[in-house]
Amino acid sequence: MSTQVTIRQATTTDISEIDHFFRHIRRRYITFGTEDLPHLLRTGLVYLAQTGPLTWGVLAVSPRTPGWGQLRAVGLIDGWQAVAGVRLLFRHALPGLRGQGIHTLYCTLTEAWLHGPLEAVGFEVTERIVTLLRHAHSLPAIPSGPAELRLILPQELEQVEAVDAAAFPNKWHYTRRELAHMLTTGCRMAVATVHGEIVGYSCVEMKGEVGHIARVAVHPHWQEQGIGRQLVLDAMHYLSEAGATRLSLNTQQSNRRALHLYESLQFRRFGRVIPVLEKHLE
Repeated sequence: MSTQVTIRQATTTDISEIDHFFRHIRRRYITFGTEDLPHLLRTGLVYLAQTGPLTWGVLAVSPRTPGWGQLRAVGLIDGWQAVAGVRLLFRHALPGLRGQGIHTLYCTLTEAWLHGPLEAVGFEVTERIVTLLRHAHSLPAIPSGPAELRLILPQELEQVEAVDAAAFPNKWHYTRRELAHMLTTGCRMAVATVHGEIVGYSCVEMKGEVGHIARVAVHPHWQEQGIGRQLVLDAMHYLSEAGATRLSLNTQQSNRRALHLYESLQFRRFGRVIPVLEKHLE
């Protein structure tokens, strides 16, 4: 099969082909919407496997913080053996990934069919993500301190980005562009301040009747002082008042401090655990 397939890097002229491809295949892992594809093609690495006009597969990677790349999409048509297809796509993508300074790839893998093929090319499970749920009624009161809570101002995104970078490992950082995107697409973002300094923030969104707490971050210098609890409860109250009947959030299985906080607020684990896989590029 590999002798019949040509791998090339996609450009913005391939948007329609890629969108059509993902709409008509069964084996797909994709973490972005059509509206995000132009930016990904300009800033990331997207590869097409083709024989003439027929597309066999797509691989997409976004550079993240220095040295890290996020696997954003993999798709294969029926009839192409998964391990062989993924191996061929990665073999052709590796020079471009290294050329952009990427030394480690990662993905939060929600598609079981892709697990085996990724392990075959060197990915390993390094973390697991758990989902927690609770009803949106009978909420504890929001503590009055130690921080003051208010909505974020657009000019404060740089400070929030710095808090996020200090609070999370490199691969989980939100860039200023991502924070701005959340702010302009309907997410509610609040900051926690102490003496006027931003020391934490939260980001929430409504998904139907479920209110999702997408992010809670507190600068390490201010952790274990109750600010995270303030932010979480403020988010819970906002979502409940916005009409949510259930509240959800995600966190790493190894983040015992966060799990303890959420479970103390009556969140309970729900659904399957999602693996996080990493591959170091030799």
